[in-house]
Amino acid sequence: MVNFLSALTSIATVLVKLVIIIVAGLVIASVVAGIIRKSKKLDDTAKSFFANFASMAIKILTLITALMALGIPAATFVTVLGSVGLAVGLALQGALANFAGGILIVVFHPFRIGDHVTMGGQTGIVQNISIFYTTLLADDNTIVTLPNGTLTNAPIVNTSIDDARRIALEFALPYDADVEAAKKIVLDTAAANNLVLNGTPSVSVSSHVADKATIKLTAFAKSADYAKAVDELKKSVEAAVPGVEK
Repeated sequence: MVNFLSALTSIATVLVKLVIIIVAGLVIASVVAGIIRKSKKLDDTAKSFFANFASMAIKILTLITALMALGIPAATFVTVLGSVGLAVGLALQGALANFAGGILIVVFHPFRIGDHVTMGGQTGIVQNISIFYTTLLADDNTIVTLPNGTLTNAPIVNTSIDDARRIALEFALPYDADVEAAKKIVLDTAAANNLVLNGTPSVSVSSHVADKATIKLTAFAKSADYAKAVDELKKSVEAAVPGVEK
């Protein structure tokens, strides 16, 4: 009976240690990540990456500490961890490539959180950059997750680097349309739009085939207003010019 109680006490002590280690580790990971995210010395991109990295590193360290609390010798654990690490590293080459890609993104800043970009065949606003993946809020309001390793090996179009972005829209006129009158209506419509920068709209004939003309509207809007400006211009021109086709 005494031996049973002693064994039970020993097991309970180990379990309490494990609970304390795990809870403490999770709390520390959360606190450290929070401190990094609130740092005024880092931009949002670096905050996101390093907060995720620190949180994962602390959780891994917590797991190691918990296993050692179970009585696994440090030397044995390190040997096993090294062997397992090698096998996992070979199996997870893609994940390691994504991690390296995340570091390159943070160091060279091809884009930052909040930028409007086109990459990996997707277009949207960068929402988050973690150690393995980058998350976009696509223009169709869906969430897209892209691996960092792929992004560092593919073209990236960042439309948020400059404050202003060029709009180029083409409209096909009906056969019997007065081209000059239509050009003036489109120009006036663009000039009246509050999202279009003053003095930037211009209209020209981009093609004229078989008595059917296509006119091209170019203008500039602030990068943050680009999508809304394009949508408003399309709708306003379609309403102002009867029979026009996008």
